[in-house]
Amino acid sequence: MKEGRLLNYNLNDELHEEVYHKTKESFFEIKNEFKKQTTIAITAALAFLIALSWKEPIHSSFLLLIEKLKLNLNEIYVQYLSAILITLLGVLILILLNKLGVIGPNIHKKIKKNKKSK
Repeated sequence: MKEGRLLNYNLNDELHEEVYHKTKESFFEIKNEFKKQTTIAITAALAFLIALSWKEPIHSSFLLLIEKLKLNLNEIYVQYLSAILITLLGVLILILLNKLGVIGPNIHKKIKKNKKSK
């Protein structure tokens, strides 16, 4: 191999091989990360679509409950109250799922496993 003009050492085949393999590994890591992030984005979009489809039935049920309780509330107050109650219910469900080990620990194990493999 020719000696580089600005370099004081010869480039050998081992160095080329190492650079090639590291580049190839980096490419596959980026490719896998892209797939993972795309899957997360699609999942989030579908979750948003599902949540949006439930918005009107939940709001209508909440309005019906207000009518049955014979409360005279302005529409904006009903919307705020329903948003607060739905948020609290959602947080309680997430806490319950975390305590049951459905969402929390599995995520932490996967993150630790990925860090160890690198």
